[in-house]
Amino acid sequence: MPVRSLTLTFSDSAALQALFHEDLAKGRAFVPGATGVVEFEVCELVLQHDGRSHKLRAEAIFIKAEGLGCGVGLAFGPLDSSATAALEAFVSGPPADASVTRAEPEQAVIATVNDRIRGLSSVEQQRLAVNGTLHERVALERTFGPNVWEALLSNPRLTIPEVATIARKGTVPRPLIEILASRPAWVAAPEVQRALLSNLRATPAVISRVLQTMARTDLALVAKQTAYPHSVRALAKKILAAV
Repeated sequence: MPVRSLTLTFSDSAALQALFHEDLAKGRAFVPGATGVVEFEVCELVLQHDGRSHKLRAEAIFIKAEGLGCGVGLAFGPLDSSATAALEAFVSGPPADASVTRAEPEQAVIATVNDRIRGLSSVEQQRLAVNGTLHERVALERTFGPNVWEALLSNPRLTIPEVATIARKGTVPRPLIEILASRPAWVAAPEVQRALLSNLRATPAVISRVLQTMARTDLALVAKQTAYPHSVRALAKKILAAV
């Protein structure tokens, strides 16, 4: 059975960016006037702007069939780093002067960095993880994974998408999960929240810490999203009931 598509069309980039910051970055969206969807039905959210489109797999968690404010509220599961980057790229729009000649040097830089990374000793890996550039950090994580996670978390220039990538790993040691959950700036980021809540190695204390930082509307979404473990949804409901 084909998945139903619900479309949001934006006439200007400001409206798209506003929705991204208010809703999309938090894993949710509302499609005014949408009908024919049942609660918890899996749907496809299609974003359209300036002749471009972007699709997100979503779940219908709120339905108002008629009257003022009718429409469908959607929630989409935790996005991995590549999906998050693709969404952010769509929202930002194409570069004003994008061209193949500009893309080629960028790919050459990445290839050179990857080649150099592979030959590093263990000590050199750790040193570069703490001080490296974005390209170097990404290459280190992809090449050496667990060997450099702790060092990467010590890099003051680590970005939120990089943090979320590590937080999402099912093999990340629990002490590192504790470190991830101890940084207020990281836990406040929706993509890190989603990564930690979906990680089966996160302890109840970590899950509780993350949920306590979330707004009531976000807690309500977590409580309904089947992408999260039952224990996470149950704790979200408990916190909601206590508020």
